[in-house]
Amino acid sequence: MQTERRVLRSEDPSRAIRIFLAKNAGSPGVRAAVIASDEGLLLGGVGDEDLDALAAVGSAVDAGLEIADRCEQRGWSADALFTQRLNIGELRFVVASLGGPLEAANDVDGLLTRVLA
Repeated sequence: MQTERRVLRSEDPSRAIRIFLAKNAGSPGVRAAVIASDEGLLLGGVGDEDLDALAAVGSAVDAGLEIADRCEQRGWSADALFTQRLNIGELRFVVASLGGPLEAANDVDGLLTRVLA
C-alpha cells in the first residue's frame, strides 16, 4: 500500500493552489505569490500584498506591457516582480511573485494539471 505524501489537499482548485503556494513560497525574499489566468484573474495566492493586483500586474508584465506606474502605486519595485508563463494544453497561466522568484514555479504545471482535470 502506497502512503499519500500530501497531508493537506483539497478538491477546490483555489484552495489547492493556496496550499501549494503556502508550502512553496518560502523562497528567500518572496513576500507574495500568485497563480493567475492569462488575463490576470487571480486563481489563488498567498502573502500580505494585494493578491488580485499582483495577478493583474504579473500578467501584464508577462504580456510585455509597461507596469512601472502600477507597481509604484502599490509601493512595489518593478525589479522585485518575477513572472513565469505556463502553458497547459491550450490554457495559459502566469505565476507571479513579489520580492524574489518562486523556486517551485516549475512544479505549478503539475498542480494545475491535477486541479483542472
